[in-house]
Order: sequence, then C-alpha cells, then structure tokens
Amino acid sequence: MGTLKKIYTTVFITLLFFTVFGSSTKVVGQSKKTYVVVIDPGHGGKDPGKPRGSSAYMHEKELNLRIAKKVGLLMRQYMPNIQVYYTRTSDKYISLEDRVDFAEVAQADYFLSIHSNSNPNKWIVGAKAHVDTDQDQVSVALAKVLLNSIEKKTLIQSRGLMNKQDRGYNLYVLKNTSMPSVLIECGFLSNPYERRYINSEKGQKEIANAIFQGFQSFHQQSDVPQGDNYSIQILATNKKVSNTNPHFQKLLNQGHLIKEHEIIRNNKKIYKYTVGNVPTTETAQSLKLRIRSLGFSDAFVVKMP
Repeated sequence: MGTLKKIYTTVFITLLFFTVFGSSTKVVGQSKKTYVVVIDPGHGGKDPGKPRGSSAYMHEKELNLRIAKKVGLLMRQYMPNIQVYYTRTSDKYISLEDRVDFAEVAQADYFLSIHSNSNPNKWIVGAKAHVDTDQDQVSVALAKVLLNSIEKKTLIQSRGLMNKQDRGYNLYVLKNTSMPSVLIECGFLSNPYERRYINSEKGQKEIANAIFQGFQSFHQQSDVPQGDNYSIQILATNKKVSNTNPHFQKLLNQGHLIKEHEIIRNNKKIYKYTVGNVPTTETAQSLKLRIRSLGFSDAFVVKMP
C-alpha cells in the first residue's frame, strides 16, 4: 500500500509541474486560498463509454475529454484562485479506484466527473446530475446550479438530480471521494439530436461554458462568508445514543463536542448527532475530513438552522 501511495504522489507531483508551468494562469501574489478542482473525464482507453455508432461521431470517452478540457481551460483563464487537475488528459484507461485516489492525493476541494448518457429509448433527452446522497448538501447545491446553467445556456434541458436511492446503486467516484462530488451527464448520445449537438464544436463549447459558469457562480458564493453555520453529521438513528458510547470515544478524546438533535419524521422521533460549528463550507469540508479519519467514513456536511 505504501508503494501505491508513492506512485500516486509521484504522478500528482508530475501533473502539478505540467499544470503550473504549462499554463498561462498567474497566481503569484494572490492573497486568496487556492482551491483545487479535479475534473474527471469519464471512461477512456479500452472503455469507450457509449460507442459512437457511426464514423461520423465520436465515442463518449472522446466527448467527455473534450468537454472536460474546455471546462478546465475556462477555470484556468477566469478563476485565478482555482488549480485544475484532470484524472486523464488523453485516451487512457483509468480505473475508478485510481480516479478517486488521485483526487484524494490532490486534496481536491471539488470533484467534477464529466459523462454523456444513453438509453434504449432514443427519444429520451436531457442532462442529469448525480450525487451520492441528498444529505451531502454542498454536492447537491453544486449539482443544482450546474444543471440550471446547462438548461439556460445550451440546447439541453435538465432531467434533474439523482442520488443513490433514485438510481438504486452507488457510483464509485461519488461514494468514495471525500470532497463535494458531482457527476454530470451532458445529454443523451442515444438521441439523434443531442448526439449531433454534443458531437459539434459549438455544442461542446456551449456545454463546457455552462458547466464553467455554473461552477464559477457557485464557488464565488461559497467562497464568501454568508453568516451560515455548518456542522458534520455523524449519525442518525431512532434510538438515543449516550455520549459514553464507545463509538464516540475517539471524537471525545480529540476534544469534539457531540450534539444531539431530536426531530419528528413520519410521527416518529429521529436522533441526529453532529460535531462542530463552523462558518464556511471550506472549513466544514476540512472538519469533515478530520472526522472521517477518526472512523466516521459516512460523515457529511450539514447546514445548521
């Protein structure tokens, strides 16, 4: 495992060199924190995603990469406090595990996975956004902004947001990343009209610009303190849990105060347990990582009323 970690670290340092010195973006003298965005072009190499079906079109893996690169370029040009990394920059197969590990080594603040969709019914159209769970409120908020931007700025309508309950299964890159993570499906390649649009340079530019503008709007609002308070939810149960419970000892030993919140849902009492009270999403994400490192792998950020 130590060898594998060294490999990821070496790859990350190499990409850091080419990203910083191969880019015209100047960040010297910026007083703001630099935020890291990992953009993940879906599929690649031996995994084409949705096959092109005709020599007139591209495989999904090629379209994902083109759109992802355009999004990253816009971020580098217009958001000087954003550092962009890609899980792949060419037609290479990258495992789901390696994509997640790369984002973790990069200590990403955001993870955006770019895909296109397909369905046996060729008349289904629209963009979808996927998150792991609705309780990850930062990911949900970002996903909604991205979908709204795509619907307003492209020819593609929104088909809405889906979580793991809606899908009936987990998506590995969403379940296993520790930062806010959204998977965007830019439209249906099985639909003749959206396939033609997504395969066009115009369509790719408009989709990339919509994703960029949505992200930029969301990030600018999140980067400014809004007077909100955030905590980390560690547990929800229908039975009270005492602070003396051994499961909580690591948190207590680290000086974390555990708060209990009683709510009524479907005429039944639910007890939620949270840790911390911080003013920004940035500090909340850092706190979430510390809480997860103490054994609470499903901990997530919640906005306090």
